[in-house]
Amino acid sequence: METIPLRGTDKIIVPIRLTPQSKFKFECSPGVPCFKLCCSDLFLPLTPYDIIRIRDFLKLTTDEFLLKYTEPFILPKSKLPIVRLKMLDNKDKTCPFLGEEGCTIYEVRPLACRYYPLGFGLFRNRDKGKNEEMYYLVKEGFCQGLDSGKEMTVEEYRRSQGIPELEEPIKDWAEIIMRKESWGPVEVPEKSVELFFMVSSNPDRFRAFVFESKFLEIFEVDEKTLEEIKKDDLKLLQFGFKWLKTVLYGENLVKRKKVSPSVKKVKPF
Repeated sequence: METIPLRGTDKIIVPIRLTPQSKFKFECSPGVPCFKLCCSDLFLPLTPYDIIRIRDFLKLTTDEFLLKYTEPFILPKSKLPIVRLKMLDNKDKTCPFLGEEGCTIYEVRPLACRYYPLGFGLFRNRDKGKNEEMYYLVKEGFCQGLDSGKEMTVEEYRRSQGIPELEEPIKDWAEIIMRKESWGPVEVPEKSVELFFMVSSNPDRFRAFVFESKFLEIFEVDEKTLEEIKKDDLKLLQFGFKWLKTVLYGENLVKRKKVSPSVKKVKPF
């Protein structure tokens, strides 16, 4: 059967599951004719760690960064809110960080950018009783980097892009989303949505919630953890994910105190 070439705006997802040892070719650099064309009109989700890294690189507060560069988005399967990068209001809807010579925040570019042209998914293997990762290729009509350059495995590419060290701190967050997606169209209580979005998008507000509300009267948090989350946003995030799994999924990762003030409990998913 004859293969029809992709046109400029065409995009297809190759329906083949790739493993970490699957091989492919890809090259992206200023010498590639399509350089920068993939940096426009994007759905670009930001992980909680992306937000911290980019915010710090730009020397902004969390609120300043979120207001200027992002917008909320509801994930279609899980119905959970996340943050995505807001494109510029111009003809091409370009990324706000696209400069003449390429990405101006390349050092802290989002996880989604690092993965391209790979797609990534996380699913629950019920037979094996564990989470499994899957990868696939995304082909776009304008991209001339695919099938050129050095051949490498998926895992070699991930390591070359600094992906593993950025994924590890947010695995609990990804699992929260994956577990909700696996349940199908279950209504999410409004309070649960608010808590998930606060922890996922704004460490400053979550820290204030922990230390300025009745949080510490309700939950047991040891002194070492308290000292860490007072000053370390990444530690705060990871604590927040465990707390979310406790209140949303009933896991006993952050223990409740035996005697706590009378408060309305969050309804689990």
